[in-house]
Amino acid sequence: MRELDTYNIYPISITLFLGGVLPLIVLNVVHRCESVLPTTDARRENDAFLNKYQSGHWWSALVILRPGLKLLLKETMLIRKSSRRHCYFLINWLLSFTVIILLSINLYVTLYGSPFKASDGSGKFPIDDNINLKVTTQPVQSKSLISPSKRTNNHNQKNPHPSTVHSCNIPYECKDNDLALSITSGPRHDSARICVNGKYYIDAKSSTRGFNVVVINPATKLVVDSLAFDIYAGQSSALVDYINKVTPGHFLAMATADDAFFRISEEVKHAIEQLGSVTIHTLNFRSSWVFVGRKGSKGATLLEEISHGLRYRSGGPKSIATCIPIDIDMKMTNISFFCENHSEFDVLCKKKTVFIPPRIGTGPVKASAKPAYKLPIAIIAGNRPFYLQRCLESLLRVPNIDRSLITIFLDGFVRTPAWIANLYGIRVIVYPKSTTTSKKSLKLRKFDQIAVHYRRSLGTLWDIYPQKSSTIILEEDLVVSPDILDYFSESLPCLKADNSILTISAWNPNGYRSSSFNTSLLYRSDFFSGMGWILTRKLWNEIAPKWPSCCRGVNWDDWLRLSQQRRGRDTIYPDVSRIYHIGAEGVNNENFHKLHYKNQILNTRIGAKLRNVNSVIKAEYDKEIERILKIATPIRYSRSKKKNVCGPSMIPNTSGKNYAIYFYQSSLNDYKFGKELCACFQLWDSGGIRGLYSGIFRFYNKKNHVIAVGSLSKFAKRFMPKRYSSDWLSETATKSKKPS
Repeated sequence: MRELDTYNIYPISITLFLGGVLPLIVLNVVHRCESVLPTTDARRENDAFLNKYQSGHWWSALVILRPGLKLLLKETMLIRKSSRRHCYFLINWLLSFTVIILLSINLYVTLYGSPFKASDGSGKFPIDDNINLKVTTQPVQSKSLISPSKRTNNHNQKNPHPSTVHSCNIPYECKDNDLALSITSGPRHDSARICVNGKYYIDAKSSTRGFNVVVINPATKLVVDSLAFDIYAGQSSALVDYINKVTPGHFLAMATADDAFFRISEEVKHAIEQLGSVTIHTLNFRSSWVFVGRKGSKGATLLEEISHGLRYRSGGPKSIATCIPIDIDMKMTNISFFCENHSEFDVLCKKKTVFIPPRIGTGPVKASAKPAYKLPIAIIAGNRPFYLQRCLESLLRVPNIDRSLITIFLDGFVRTPAWIANLYGIRVIVYPKSTTTSKKSLKLRKFDQIAVHYRRSLGTLWDIYPQKSSTIILEEDLVVSPDILDYFSESLPCLKADNSILTISAWNPNGYRSSSFNTSLLYRSDFFSGMGWILTRKLWNEIAPKWPSCCRGVNWDDWLRLSQQRRGRDTIYPDVSRIYHIGAEGVNNENFHKLHYKNQILNTRIGAKLRNVNSVIKAEYDKEIERILKIATPIRYSRSKKKNVCGPSMIPNTSGKNYAIYFYQSSLNDYKFGKELCACFQLWDSGGIRGLYSGIFRFYNKKNHVIAVGSLSKFAKRFMPKRYSSDWLSETATKSKKPS
């Protein structure tokens, strides 16, 4: 049985008094004040009243409480006067209700502790993931031992006479210049153990609730301090002060015991993060956490493991047992070790000279006056490290990009994606793995999880950048063009100038090799392109309260395409995409990716300029469509499959011309023949037409600009030849005739 800690014994004492002693006192007073026995008639009346509440009433379901409640009712109701009887009955029920509330509060605090809330805004999400992250820190020149006079008074050295054990139970021999280190954390208050070079400096007798710390001088390989900080007892500031005073270059081995989360401050998390921790922001109630960091390091540590507590259950035991080289280039060891275990990362590991960009804020960045270069970039990611590496590789090739504005939001902590992010020097925010209680299909459950991850990630993003009004949203399986920030910079003014624009996207759903050509052209569509787009704070404040909740099985981008969210607003996107989707694994399967994404193209030319950007503003865009249709060569798409010449042969072998293909509509929402056109020209034809705007959609064929126009659109009324309607009617009449 768990010991009664200082943070739950007081609620228990109060509950025992109010729930046990106080009701007994009240009952005793009632019994003594009403010492006259009731009459026989009063007994019959009270028995009838009791039977009424025993049968059919809501509290009769409480089978366990019936005997006690029956006795309580008899004691309080067998009173001579009816008014007093009901008065005392009410008093005791109020007391009972109070006891139930107090017991519930105490039970929650005792078993669950405070709800998990990571500082990165991840919210309250139950987790039970075992995290195993091991990252090596960059070495820093060691100096001298921290002065004893500067130590904080709020801690005590715990184990002046450490016990000895051979090589800290490491299953292999360490080299002469290595540091033998073993760290363990578990669920109990006495479960933290830290062994250095065969000696336990924190063991079962000396470990204390909170953070147990051992400081090691790598120059001498000697332990210079071993102590503990009880965070619940108010020693957060003491831990921060101590970390700040540790000599740069010294190692800090840390392990939690029992609980180190309750009352932890943001300053503590930040201080430990500066030592190289990646998982400290995910620490929750009674997590088991072990860590080795180095004061003054410029990267993340590979020596970190965590097992989260799930509600009232403590995290499982976690440990580190290894030999740490103290005189080696940790940075290159980090890369080499990664490549030894992940040879599939060709771009990163097969270079003759491996270059890893510096950590956030350390690399020179040429300032750009273009607005998109100052926007935060959010990468929504899961456990697809190969895609993430390609995404980062392409993103960091964008000239003058500021890596400090890039944030990766991980859904569930897995070692490799976080490792890659730290190799590239990109900020990582880790969330508990999103969950769903849905009983629907696996694909719909994944939709729920993705929606949850998006919701908490985007909410956190605005907290990180409170002064920013817009942000760029990417996913881990997107490769970006080198001019993506130039593209957003040139198109961003349209978003601010036109309230009828929902967002600006970098992806053309119909941007295939055979249908995309003009890098300077922008389109406008009522279809939301949800890959590589700009989200404004104004739009987020509008849609966040309505964001799809758990168990609806709705894809978040399909939800955003609904008319309730769009509210008549359109998306701006380019003819030639500035992103390329590489995600064959995930919600979409390989066949779907091969069919819809593989043949799409990506602009690779730096310096591609957009022309006539203001033409996508609504009033100007309609005029531009009318101008093109006025000079375009009309083509009628027949309703008869036998008469149709489907595909590229429908367009003459010309170049640089404009063509308008008119297709039949029986109603405004009838796009049967429009979908046939998409299939003919190998456009996106799954789940409806992508790129529609007021009954038209645009693409290129043989370097000719083509506009497909529905017969009932507002543009067809002005520019479609009159004979097309009668031709379609005659085809219908011919089709309806029965053979003689």
